[in-house]
Amino acid sequence: MTDAEQVTREDFGEQIEACDRLHEYAVGLTTAWPGRLIQTTAEGLILTILARSLDTFMAAVRLASLGCGAQAAMLNRSLFEDMIDVHWVATEPEVAEQRYRNHHQHGRMLLADAVSKHPEHYGEIELPDFDPDERKQLDDLYGPWGSKSWTGLGLHTRLGRVEHHWEDEAGRRTLHFFHDFAHRENNQTLHVSSAGLNANVEITDGSLTVLIGPRPDMVDRALFGSFWIFANTIGLVLDHFDVKIDDKARRDLFSAKEFVTLTPEQMRTGRNEPCPCGSGLKFKRCHGV
Repeated sequence: MTDAEQVTREDFGEQIEACDRLHEYAVGLTTAWPGRLIQTTAEGLILTILARSLDTFMAAVRLASLGCGAQAAMLNRSLFEDMIDVHWVATEPEVAEQRYRNHHQHGRMLLADAVSKHPEHYGEIELPDFDPDERKQLDDLYGPWGSKSWTGLGLHTRLGRVEHHWEDEAGRRTLHFFHDFAHRENNQTLHVSSAGLNANVEITDGSLTVLIGPRPDMVDRALFGSFWIFANTIGLVLDHFDVKIDDKARRDLFSAKEFVTLTPEQMRTGRNEPCPCGSGLKFKRCHGV
């Protein structure tokens, strides 16, 4: 892994440094808050999502720097939904506050259901009683097993309600493009899908090769995805809380110039490139089983 990280940083060092720059700024926000005071529960939710996203962003960049681009992309799926959620909270704060409370209550109901199924472990616990009408209402909102978003809204619906935060047409088209392609790919990578499985296997002349270990596949896309998503989360926080930052500093902070300098060789999948472990073999030969 150490050798793989060295090779990855040689190929994608500027992109990793851009992510590190964004991470350092976000850490500074949380340790010495420069914005106005929090005034509502919804604003507390915004900063809580920022903190959660900061950890996810840090983990995704770390994985990508180790050559685990697919695993970083899996985290980017969560990071994107958090970014949409933080914009939605800022857009519909009163609804967000109520949905937050509703979801907590529904979670209590589901937990009580789970505990009741295992009396051998939790027999001494006295379970609370819940109003049946409230339970039905919350089941309709979040699903009987809590499978729906805490917002009570599907991602497509939330996307439509927050797109106005991207003020120009180009920005909105980028948002929708990212949702339609990058987020879809991240979703398929996370779940057991045909596309996700195909990324780890090659079949040639009846021979099955399974790819394991660090490799440059998806590293470039994962790094850019992490950067773009988290930059939009921070941008919302800066605007919502009136954080003072001059125009040049803001442009420098959010500049993605490092991500448009990748060479064609760096953009390749890398499966036929030398393995970063130093064996001298190609990826698919070294890590194929």
